[in-house]
This record gives sequence, C-alpha cells and structure tokens, in this order.
Amino acid sequence: MVLAQTVNFPVLPGSRGRGAFHDFLHGTEMFNVLTTISSDAIHHIFNAVALVAWLEALTAIGAAYAKRMIPLRTVAILNNVIGVLLGAIGGSIQTIVEHTVNLPLNFARMQEMRRLIANVRQAYETDMNIEWLKPFMHPRAIKAGGKVFSEGDAADEAFLLVEGRIEIPERSVVLTPGALFGEMALFTKKRERTASTVCLSDVRLLVITYEQFEQLYFQNPEFGLYLIRLIVRRFEMNQSETRVMDV
Repeated sequence: MVLAQTVNFPVLPGSRGRGAFHDFLHGTEMFNVLTTISSDAIHHIFNAVALVAWLEALTAIGAAYAKRMIPLRTVAILNNVIGVLLGAIGGSIQTIVEHTVNLPLNFARMQEMRRLIANVRQAYETDMNIEWLKPFMHPRAIKAGGKVFSEGDAADEAFLLVEGRIEIPERSVVLTPGALFGEMALFTKKRERTASTVCLSDVRLLVITYEQFEQLYFQNPEFGLYLIRLIVRRFEMNQSETRVMDV
C-alpha cells in the first residue's frame, strides 16, 4: 500500500515543534522516497529514530550518575557515539560537533586512568617505582639548610626528592633522589609529622597534596586499593631497615 496521507514526524528529545528531523527530511529528496514507502515501514523507521534518541538521553543520564571514573567515561563514550548518529539523522551540525569533540577526550581520560591503575599495580608487584605519580605532582625548590617540614607540623602533602639530599635527624637517615617521603601521615589519625627534614643541599621536589590523593581514590577505588598496598609495602620496608639499623 502506498502512503497517501500526511506524514507526522516524531519530535526528538530536545527539539522544538516538529524538530530538526522534520526539517531535514523535507529539505532533502529523502522525503520523496519515504512517501513511496508503506506506512508500516515509515512507522518502523520513526520508531528506530526515537529509540536512538532515547538511548542518547539515557546514556547521558547514566554518565551523570556514574560514581567511578572508568564506568563514567565508558558510558560517556557510548553517549558520544549515539549522539553523532543522532546528529547525523537530525541534520544537527552542533550535535555532531559536540559529540565528535567529546568522544576522543573521554577516551583519552579513560585510557589515562587505566594506565594509572596499571602503573600502580606494577609498582606494587615489582619495585617501589613511583613514576606513575609524577603527572599529578607539582615542583618545589628549597635552599640548603631549609626544612621541608618539622616534627609536629600538620601534614597535608607528600614529596618526591628529585635532586639533592635531605636528612631526617631523628632517625639518622639521609634521603637521596628518588625517595618518596611524607606520605605515611595520610593514614594517621592526627596527620602530624613525626620527624623533621633538613636539606643538606639545594633540593628540588615534586609535591602532591593529600587532597589530590583522596580525589584519585574516589575517582577509582581500584587505584586506592593498590595505593594502600603500596604504602603498606613501604612501611614494611622501613620497618625492615629499622631492625637492621638496631642490630
């Protein structure tokens, strides 16, 4: 049966009146083709378009409610793919551009978090390599004779020694480049420094705040799990070194 009636076009979510989909069809030869298709086929096509529109809306809602970073990015990527398809169907250049730009950004952020987790896992399973932490740190320089912190100070940062030498007088320990210190107070109740640090030379540090540590944890609990294991392993190593010194 050939369609011989007025075609009522569906209104997609976010459109006004008959919407961009209606204008797109009437502005192309597709409309003339559709008017020769059976009414049942027309309804199937409209239902399929409406389904795509609802999938786009639902994935946007799902991304907003996701609490973990990797699932959030995964749903956002799916939303971007559906959004590009919906924009192409509706002839909306703005929608196509929006989702085309966001798609690689979401993918890059997801890969960044996956690399972070993989690097923490590797650091835990092999050595105490903390290269994974550097992108989240900022530099700081201190002159010889200065202190990074003193015993009893409030603790809110951890440090990576990049250049120079730092002494911990209370423990008769000298830190050399590559040493991570100041992180243990993150897991203490009072968050106070239990020792002082004195710069034996000009030093360059990389610094990360405890707030940044916590943000990384809440973005992905798996990162937090491996971070805690890494800290515990460091504590065990420190205990072993102390026992050796006592002997």
